[in-house]
Amino acid sequence: MKYDTIIVGAGPAGLKCAEVLAKNGKEVIVFERKKIVGDKVCAGGLTVKDLNIGIPEKLYQRKIKKIIVHTPKKQVVIEEEEPLIVTVDRKDLGRWMCEQAEDAGAVVQTSNSVTEIKNNSVIVNNDDKIGFKYLIGAEGSHSIVRKSLNLDLEDFEEVFQYKINKEFEHLELFLDPDKFGACYLYQFPHKGVTYFGTGADLSKSIHQPVFDLSIKKIRKNFDSWCMDRFDIKKAQFQAAIISYDYKGFDFGSKFLIGDAGGFASGATGEGIYNAIVSGEEVAKKILDNKYKCPKIKHILKVKKLEEVMLRELEFSKNLTKLELDFVIRLLKRRWFKSFAEDLLMKK
Repeated sequence: MKYDTIIVGAGPAGLKCAEVLAKNGKEVIVFERKKIVGDKVCAGGLTVKDLNIGIPEKLYQRKIKKIIVHTPKKQVVIEEEEPLIVTVDRKDLGRWMCEQAEDAGAVVQTSNSVTEIKNNSVIVNNDDKIGFKYLIGAEGSHSIVRKSLNLDLEDFEEVFQYKINKEFEHLELFLDPDKFGACYLYQFPHKGVTYFGTGADLSKSIHQPVFDLSIKKIRKNFDSWCMDRFDIKKAQFQAAIISYDYKGFDFGSKFLIGDAGGFASGATGEGIYNAIVSGEEVAKKILDNKYKCPKIKHILKVKKLEEVMLRELEFSKNLTKLELDFVIRLLKRRWFKSFAEDLLMKK
């Protein structure tokens, strides 16, 4: 058996890519190792730019018009008439995107793992051999397609969160370099549940541990912070790796998209928008080899800027504290908000 395109991973990147290719008459199959599409450790936040890429409003759980940002010394409230962020359930998003891909003609098979990659074929579940013209890695940070290209994973973060069955009122961000290093702690409210999470940058390209905060220390500080607000024994703990280690996406007959390609932001951990756009762009590239993927170029430009800022924050704890207080002041100014939105939204 042979398909024009095999996509490994049924996340937002893989499903969007499958949908676009299938709509244009290509034979596409998506292999997803998990039983349920969309099941991923994620706070489920969609920022302003995500709201313009076709995700229907029926999937929104909370429309966030007010964000509270905390540092040990200050607090700022960012509030607008229009939503700043909306929250979605990743399973709901996965089901909807899967339906879109299948309605377009793509085949999506769950509980099927690609266990080996050969020159022009893959082995599924250590048994079935299936040929391809194009192979796309969209299966997250531990991508077998990425490994087949001999690309090491060097820049990545470990994130962990608690999911509790209580809906907090506000979306809040907490910045405290003494407890959480250069990362932030988030409180993301959904319908009936709230996610609390943080993480650590474990990149091999920087001195570890950042600010002498090992991942164990950050986890201990995180648990202590959470215990002051809810019973963590009754919460669901989740953890995952996020890759922001971009080393290219076009390798001839093979492509990398989403987290597999390192398209997530190292500074914020945000990945849904970059995943969907990278999937769509690679589909267009397959359909037209001369296509220049301008949206990927923009993603990489913004991503590079964010990660330069991240490295600045990781340089010195005392400097980071000063920088965070400065950013808090800027967030109160409308001109800065307009500048940031223009940078993110420009195509």
